[in-house]
Amino acid sequence: MTQDTQANLWAATAKTRSPEVGPLDGDAKADVAIIGGGFTGLSAGLHLADGGADTILLEASDLGHGASGRNGGQVNPGLKWGASALEGRLGKDGARLFRLAETAPDFLEDLVRRYQLNCRFRRDGVLRLAHTDAALERARSEAEALAASDIPTELLNKEEIARRTGTGFYRGGMLDPRGGSVHPLELVHELARASCAAGMRLHTKTPAAALHQDAAGWRIVTPGGTLRARHVIVATNGYSDELVPGMARSLLPVNSFQIATEPLPDEVASAILPGEQTAYDSRRLIVYFRKSPDNRFIYGGRASFSSARDPGVDAPDYAAIHRAMVQTFPQLADAKIAHRWTGLVCVTTDFLPHYHRPAEGLHAAVGFNGRGVALSIHTGAWLAGQVLDRPLSDVGMPCSEIRPIPLHRFRAPLLNLAMRSQQMLDWLGR
Repeated sequence: MTQDTQANLWAATAKTRSPEVGPLDGDAKADVAIIGGGFTGLSAGLHLADGGADTILLEASDLGHGASGRNGGQVNPGLKWGASALEGRLGKDGARLFRLAETAPDFLEDLVRRYQLNCRFRRDGVLRLAHTDAALERARSEAEALAASDIPTELLNKEEIARRTGTGFYRGGMLDPRGGSVHPLELVHELARASCAAGMRLHTKTPAAALHQDAAGWRIVTPGGTLRARHVIVATNGYSDELVPGMARSLLPVNSFQIATEPLPDEVASAILPGEQTAYDSRRLIVYFRKSPDNRFIYGGRASFSSARDPGVDAPDYAAIHRAMVQTFPQLADAKIAHRWTGLVCVTTDFLPHYHRPAEGLHAAVGFNGRGVALSIHTGAWLAGQVLDRPLSDVGMPCSEIRPIPLHRFRAPLLNLAMRSQQMLDWLGR
């Protein structure tokens, strides 16, 4: 298998580059230290630096090495829970969390415009596809709930969905005009550029080995030195370790496997997603797809609950994803797969993002559950507001305790057993 076949599509096609930086060498001080160079950390760093805070960001590998640089590039609004369910569960905090997620694509669009981020951002909408009649009824109810909140959507029948997607596989669906797409690794690079231009200092290849609190604030130990700061933001999400006690054991990182074809012939590409929307479906193990700017077809999902950080390009999950693609789009049976890649999506047991403040001056936000492109960037800005004591108005996240999941070390076999039952329900059309 050639290197090009193994490559993450976004790394192979990015037209931007991150700032040239290296590891932390020696000791440093800052007002705020950020651990993690993905969307959340970079957005927090940009808004902190713009707000006048002396900020240093540490990334253990390369910027966007985790899910931020390896996702499907879908800019989706919302959460698994609707407004009424969140308010019933969390009260006013639920309403603020709902607005944080629902307005995240608007926030990202404004950010791209203000900082001139060259990341091929588009706002063509997202198609939510129903694979059964029951799922179509749920889509109808969701469209009505969104309409009650003055959020416009369009319910589409089987024929209209077939025209808009290029496949007759689905029973119908809904078009949410707030969705969009982006080249995710270019967005990472551009956020880093803007952050550094605002004054943030940045060090890659700098893992945080230990985190200690003392009278002066926080001390972060790295292989090349130490960093002292009054505040620390931990933005490691699905790549969290035990730097913050218990946090990694409260999360369920799972791989989202993706494949991309070679550029499709014009006559084939023009019939698939002719409106350039992104799409995801109603199966319990969600499938999502879109076209790239150069007319490759990108198809992704979870074929297992693997949490391996490098499962390899020969992992059987890719074959399962390919079979699902051909089942849904038979016209792509002969299309050559040019790229295979994956990244860890961070899932929580309640399918909601969590904000933790386990000690004075220590902040963490995790668990975007596959909707992180816009939501994590909005959350990063919100975190900056918390540190600067300038909270964003009308949006937010409740602060919660870290609650490790019982039997967390046995999560892989238990999750895969659960996955098989969910696949059976999908197959039965439930």
